[in-house]
Amino acid sequence: MNSKPLFSRFLRRGAALLLASVIAAGGLSAAGCGKENGETTGSTAGQTTVEETTAPPRGYMNPLTGFYGMNEAAVGKRPVAVVINNAPPARPQWGLCSPDIVVEGMVEGGITRMLWLYADWAQIPKVGSMRSARHDFVEIAEGLDAIFFHWGGSIYAYDAMKKRNVDHVDGTADAGRYFFRDRSRGVAIEHTGYTTGESIVDAIEAKKFRTRMNPGYESPFLFAEEEAPLSFTLGCESASFVFSDSYRHEFRYDGETQTYFNYLNKKPMAQDGGKQMEVKNVIVLYCPVKPMGDRAGCIDMNLTGGTGFYAVNGTYEPLTWKKGGPGDMLKMFDPAGKPLTLNPGKSYIGFVPKSNEAKTVITPAAQP
Repeated sequence: MNSKPLFSRFLRRGAALLLASVIAAGGLSAAGCGKENGETTGSTAGQTTVEETTAPPRGYMNPLTGFYGMNEAAVGKRPVAVVINNAPPARPQWGLCSPDIVVEGMVEGGITRMLWLYADWAQIPKVGSMRSARHDFVEIAEGLDAIFFHWGGSIYAYDAMKKRNVDHVDGTADAGRYFFRDRSRGVAIEHTGYTTGESIVDAIEAKKFRTRMNPGYESPFLFAEEEAPLSFTLGCESASFVFSDSYRHEFRYDGETQTYFNYLNKKPMAQDGGKQMEVKNVIVLYCPVKPMGDRAGCIDMNLTGGTGFYAVNGTYEPLTWKKGGPGDMLKMFDPAGKPLTLNPGKSYIGFVPKSNEAKTVITPAAQP
């Protein structure tokens, strides 16, 4: 979705920082995604220096998808992370097919919640329903230097955001300003909250958050060239895995689109309007999950590291991963111990309980 007025506003805000944006874009391409060419000319000694920069031939790369052609105004900006409800009354979600990356993980009661990640704020449509933050999701956002949007939160999430000075926008404080209610479905009020890209841009501007990405976060993922996509020797026509008895996913490969379509509890997982969620990359990371012992039943996902798998193009390979502390980026490694390279495209990342690893089923392509 591309809103021209919103993009124009966004472009004007970023114009003064264009040179820094181009430098940041060059850093992104250095991660193995193609060199971006820039030309700089300077004056002779004693004269005022004037620099002219040309845009890269393929445009600017989205650091969350590896695709080129991202809006120039978004280059070098911090991503946005939005906490999304995944309870049955919240389905179908508004904007499910829009994120660059969908992260899913456990919360209390055996349910899951999602964190939707965007590199270009101007491309965010109506998204929701939004729900409250959990400390694990705060930590995942911190690992990307993201600005965090949520509607409420656990005591552990608020404590983490306060102690670590996390830039966040809370629907409990800003309802009616940057967050809204859609009551058309006749569900409980906690399943009605949403926001929009325009409201997100307005909130970031009004709260005067730092918008430039901190050094070191420019390249959270490595990407192959679009012209040379990756495939592995192990087949993966479908991958099913279990968060809990009520949350069982299956991603089925479609050879025509070369993407995986998401099924939740054997039904297509679709956004409002009927379009089914599909992604290029399916990443499952196994992590220990334990209760925190409070009355609310909050849980803790151990995000320090573990094992998992990466499925793409009807194939898969095992991986290992680690994260470390709250501000550390997620790092993934192939079987040889080298940094994992992804194919350009949208991704799904599921933090699945280690106790359910044995319930994962990967089905190779049927034999002719």
